[in-house]
Amino acid sequence: MGYLLSIIRMILMIIWIIIIVGIGAPLYIFKITTVNFGFKLRTIFCKVAIFILGIKIFKTGQLYKHEQTLYVGNHRSLVDPVAIFAYITSGYAVSKAEVESYPLIGAGAKMSGVIFVRRDDKGSRKNARESIVNALLKKYSIVLFPEGTISRERKTLTFKKGAFESAVETQSTIVPFAMEYHSPSKDFWLNDNILIQFIRTFSKLRTGISIHFFDPMNSNDAMQLTLDCEKLINDKINAWQKQYWSEEELIKFDI
Repeated sequence: MGYLLSIIRMILMIIWIIIIVGIGAPLYIFKITTVNFGFKLRTIFCKVAIFILGIKIFKTGQLYKHEQTLYVGNHRSLVDPVAIFAYITSGYAVSKAEVESYPLIGAGAKMSGVIFVRRDDKGSRKNARESIVNALLKKYSIVLFPEGTISRERKTLTFKKGAFESAVETQSTIVPFAMEYHSPSKDFWLNDNILIQFIRTFSKLRTGISIHFFDPMNSNDAMQLTLDCEKLINDKINAWQKQYWSEEELIKFDI
């Protein structure tokens, strides 16, 4: 039954992606759309996708919505952007370059405003940082995961400070957010094969995700901002793990 449910959800998601890309692609190709329209289309996509996938989000904290804000959070799964962009309704995303080549997903990402980064390419990282600075200076917001990749451990990976330096340089506000999945054995991105991981995660009736938005922060010290955000997020996800995870999962992922 669970396998059948995941297949139905996959089919519905493919249809939904085709519809969204079908709406946005002609406008994007012929340059008759705007970035803000792309953001709105992305928000609609994410909200419907959450329903299709059976995701239940438990949100706490007041989301600070203002131009020129850098939103930073921990990274668990390729599902993270779907959950977070259902709430953060404007702003560029920062993603690894491989996403650009994903069928359908890559096209949707380009339409909705994504800064692609090749993690092993110093030139790409430099260009991405310049793009982040330029977007912030134009009063756009940025959403990124400063770990740089997905963490499969209880704690976050060490945050990279580049984005925080961009925020300080442009005098932008930083809003940290924490995310945690309630069933890590099923929900953590443990398999690099997207199809297998999709079936593993979405074969169950509900996928629980807790999201907390912290108060906005400002500072001239990028390193301290990096450390403060990392600690805030780790403290929050640790509390959720004790609340939602089984004893076996607490031990398994305590790497």
